[in-house]
Amino acid sequence: MTMADHKTPELSYNEALAELESILSSLRSESCDVDTLAERTRRAATLLAECRKRLTRTEEELNKVLEELDSTIG
Repeated sequence: MTMADHKTPELSYNEALAELESILSSLRSESCDVDTLAERTRRAATLLAECRKRLTRTEEELNKVLEELDSTIG
């Protein structure tokens, strides 16, 4: 199963980040369940990819807005 096979329900960026933090916290705990380790790692990878995608998209949008602003000012 690939990360693309793991659908991420529509979460806000902050919700995805909070879930990532929760997964990380559970992985760091001494009571981490080995039976769910792979699944949690896959979920974290999916969430991380989605967060990166959103950050990249936002950066591109901001750059476009700034370029438009520069062209109207200068």
